[in-house]
Amino acid sequence: MRRRWRWWLAALLGLALGHGLLILAKIPVARPYDWLLNLGPAVAAPEFAAPADGQRRLVVLVHGMFRTSASLGRLERTLAAHGYATLAFDYPSNAATLEAHAERLHTALAAAWQQQPWHELYLVGHSMGGLVIHEYLRRPDARAPVRCVHLAVPHRGAVLADLRKRWFLFRWAMGEAAAWQLSPGAEFHHRPIRLPGEVGTVAGSIAPVGNGSPAIPGPDDGTVGVFEARLDGARDHLQLPVGHTAITTDPAAIRAVLAFLRTGGFTAGRENG
Repeated sequence: MRRRWRWWLAALLGLALGHGLLILAKIPVARPYDWLLNLGPAVAAPEFAAPADGQRRLVVLVHGMFRTSASLGRLERTLAAHGYATLAFDYPSNAATLEAHAERLHTALAAAWQQQPWHELYLVGHSMGGLVIHEYLRRPDARAPVRCVHLAVPHRGAVLADLRKRWFLFRWAMGEAAAWQLSPGAEFHHRPIRLPGEVGTVAGSIAPVGNGSPAIPGPDDGTVGVFEARLDGARDHLQLPVGHTAITTDPAAIRAVLAFLRTGGFTAGRENG
């Protein structure tokens, strides 16, 4: 019994030390986890490769709350392997508001266009990253994307965030800026959503192994409900049997992103998945 307690104590001390070293090095705590989660190879779907027509196409990837750009690493490698240029947008998700994050995205895109002009822009957001995209597209000077794909995005807020926002651990880890704007009652969700270009939404559902979170009505991915990930005006919607985190690395989800960027729909991705 004593050895077991010593092992647990050593493990906790090791985690605390590692956490402290990451903070001292100014490395987001989630980055090592995101990197390990994305070690899988690029997904092969040559039928959805970018057209070889000389057009320069840029896909901007926007990660979710408490995550880093590394959380979309496998998707990024897949896009690059299929002829797309990528910009993995990194931002301090728990340290500022959605408006501030959208401003940072605007700056990043302006810098990308300053380096070279792009013929076509595509946006892909996971979870809260989709809300950052929404806020960016509300700007009068936003660059209109050809297509957008939203992965498990709570377009009008997340019930689970509303229930947990006053928990100490939630506030400690997620902060009280953008995290509180995830609440469906936040003023942010009363603003109209602008949908330039074609939009596709992908929802996760882990109903086959239960109904996800009992706090969320209907099927969900453990964090976001399927009904929350749907968006009025979207051209297509796809539901996959994956969890909220796994949807960024799942081969079927990655193939679906490629299919929508190339065709404007998920039908071909369903048939080949």
